Amino acid sequence: MNKQVTQDDIIYFVVTDRFFGRDKRTVDPSDTSMHGGTLDGILDKIDYLLELGVTTIWVTPVYENIQSNGTSEPYHYYWPLDFERIDRRLLDGTRLPDSVNMSTFGRFVDLCQARGMKVVLDMVVNHAGYRAQEHFDSAWFNVGGSGDIKGELTGLPDFNHDNPEVLDFFINNIEDWIIRGKVTNIRMDTVKHVEPKFWHYFKSQIRGGYPGVCLIGEVLLEGKEDVARLLEYQNYHDFDSIFDFPLCTALRSTLIYDESLSYWLARPRLNDGEPPGVLDDDNPLKGGYRNANRLVTLLDNHDLERRIMSHARTKHTGEGAGLDWAIRVTKLCLGALFTMRGIPQIYYGTEVGLEGWKAGDDRDLRRDFPWHVIGADHHPKHQFRKEREIYEWTRDLIHLRKGNAALKYGTTITLWSDDRIYAFLRIATDDVALVIINNGYIRMPNPIHLNLNMSVIPQRVADMITGGLKHWKTGQALTVQDGKVPVTVDGKTIDIFCRDDS
Repeated sequence: MNKQVTQDDIIYFVVTDRFFGRDKRTVDPSDTSMHGGTLDGILDKIDYLLELGVTTIWVTPVYENIQSNGTSEPYHYYWPLDFERIDRRLLDGTRLPDSVNMSTFGRFVDLCQARGMKVVLDMVVNHAGYRAQEHFDSAWFNVGGSGDIKGELTGLPDFNHDNPEVLDFFINNIEDWIIRGKVTNIRMDTVKHVEPKFWHYFKSQIRGGYPGVCLIGEVLLEGKEDVARLLEYQNYHDFDSIFDFPLCTALRSTLIYDESLSYWLARPRLNDGEPPGVLDDDNPLKGGYRNANRLVTLLDNHDLERRIMSHARTKHTGEGAGLDWAIRVTKLCLGALFTMRGIPQIYYGTEVGLEGWKAGDDRDLRRDFPWHVIGADHHPKHQFRKEREIYEWTRDLIHLRKGNAALKYGTTITLWSDDRIYAFLRIATDDVALVIINNGYIRMPNPIHLNLNMSVIPQRVADMITGGLKHWKTGQALTVQDGKVPVTVDGKTIDIFCRDDS
């Protein structure tokens, strides 16, 4: 089993305390105490994850954390006290050793991998927990600084990685987690707040000594104008991947809030002066990412303004038709996520339409997973219509992507782009997929005709398309007439055509 995250994978991100545990409480989201989710609890629910089809579980940090900041317990585990021990609150004694040594996390990794599930560990090097300074040398911290690098993040003690003692501690600490905790994939928190010197040391010592360890960086810059800053971490600091927040913004802005697809995603290429979309920035020869196919793509997470279903409900209010439209556009967003380039990441509960909002703090974004809606077959129960419809759609998209080389590895070629319609090909060596998004609210009144005689499409690929793509749901064969594909798509719908053997 390849233990490193690749383009074959679908990542499932959990806030461990809010997921499941032997003694877990399900309470109002406003309760900022520990709810009792554990690493053992994740193992208890691994059959659910396997049934959904995900291949990789990303867990929030496991370091021993402070007890409280005075108003909230660190249920998210981003307030470290001791970087060399697991927090005992993350263990309930049912499946893992009752030990806070790093080796206990190694056992968790072993048990996940034995079921075919990779693991990503969330790591923190930027800061300690509130009032944790006394556990470290006082010279280790930035004091009175400002800005992304030297400033404190929401008042958390900020480590100074220009100090060689700090650099040495964290490089050795990460190495210990790799060796004793069997970590092969790291999600690094708050990357843009860490002094750049640290990434030089990481690249030299960790990347050199452990080339099989995958580094995914969280750089929370969300606009398409931020791509130039984001790509520095992949291009210059040698991260395997970063999170594609600009694409997340683009999908939300277009598919939920009806902004222009050609402005946000990909330009029509009618003239050279058009503003580029997010997907136009993929070309490394034109200042883009080193490899956009390795970016981790997402619709929501634990830090953004709202979960994707809450965005949909903001746009489409009320029950009845309002809920129907919210489900429809959420499914449209998921369809885009699983057919576009990158490595898809699902935030726990998104697959059942779980909601959440940022209102002063992040607690509502981190609601408890609604296990009461899940039946013994690991599917939502029939009486939960919304949850079941979104779950089944997500599961089927995951199955499609896992069996389709074009959707996992394929080059993206834009065939059509305007305010409401976006059509693109994904082309792999022996596979091809055609995707058409209609972001309008009604069925296309007339078909659009996608040209396969473009100079960028090899004849072999055009022949594969002509030879028989079928709709992934209905099985309807794709029509090709004189080198053109006429397509008509329903409103707020994504149509996907693949080869029969995909």
